[in-house]
Amino acid sequence: MTATKIHHIGIIVDDLESTVNRFKGFGLSLREVVENTDAGYKIAFFPVGDTLIEFISYTKDEDENPMNRVVRSQKGAINHICLEVEDIDASIGEFEKNGARLVKGCPKDGITGRLAFFYPETTEGILIEVNQSPIQELS
Repeated sequence: MTATKIHHIGIIVDDLESTVNRFKGFGLSLREVVENTDAGYKIAFFPVGDTLIEFISYTKDEDENPMNRVVRSQKGAINHICLEVEDIDASIGEFEKNGARLVKGCPKDGITGRLAFFYPETTEGILIEVNQSPIQELS
């Protein structure tokens, strides 16, 4: 088996409405919100290219479903989400306009191009990187 792309990144959040509003403010489009009242969760899907960011909020305190118990008990965390952007300066402006605060020393040049990080406490607890890759010319 060979993986060809990231399908989605799943992140459990406490306040789905706040997260949805914040990420819409960052320029992402909400595809849909799905609720499963029996299983006790709501999921908001944000497409970014061919990948989805999936924000999950649980509406029940406890769950007898074995799969949900495993998912909810996951103690690890995603380090960051990197969003490729066409214009890093415009993206930074949009993020800041919507309450995100740029990490000191950003933007800066990195391995994959010009990049910037935002403090997680200003982006719903998620470390977000925006990256503007240099244009690759064919020789």
